Amino acid sequence: MDFLRQQLFNIIAFVFLGLFVAVWGSVLLRVGFWVPDGRTVAPPLNGALVTAAGVLATSLSSLTASALGFTIAEVRRDEEARRDLKPGQAGATAAFNPAEVTARLSGRIVAAVVVYLAVGLLVLLLWLVKGTASTDLIGAFALSLLGWLIGAAGVVFQTEKPLT
Repeated sequence: MDFLRQQLFNIIAFVFLGLFVAVWGSVLLRVGFWVPDGRTVAPPLNGALVTAAGVLATSLSSLTASALGFTIAEVRRDEEARRDLKPGQAGATAAFNPAEVTARLSGRIVAAVVVYLAVGLLVLLLWLVKGTASTDLIGAFALSLLGWLIGAAGVVFQTEKPLT
């Protein structure tokens, strides 16, 4: 029982990520192997699968983005404290140290980001290949992933300024 108590958060994360992969894997397989038959524009997906896929994708996207954002803010705050800068003081808005942000991320967050990116890139590729023979669900997640990547790229490629 102690093992379960110690690993509870890891178990929850594993179940959540496993469910995300299983649901989106099912969507990818159904859409990927569907051949247009002239009667329907896109492969039929039941409402429960569409709802679960949408909720899981939105949840994982927002969870990873907020975790990254909070970690970046924490690193910046600590760097300002080390340099004895007050918020609003010159140099207080300097860029963060990406290596320190990465080092502070928990294994669960890193796993969530990797899983989200891997599944999202598969969805994006399927959407680009299938085009109109895809579903709105695939298109929505692909566009959501692109938005997430643009936000992440904005952080990654921002100009770094030294703290003064």
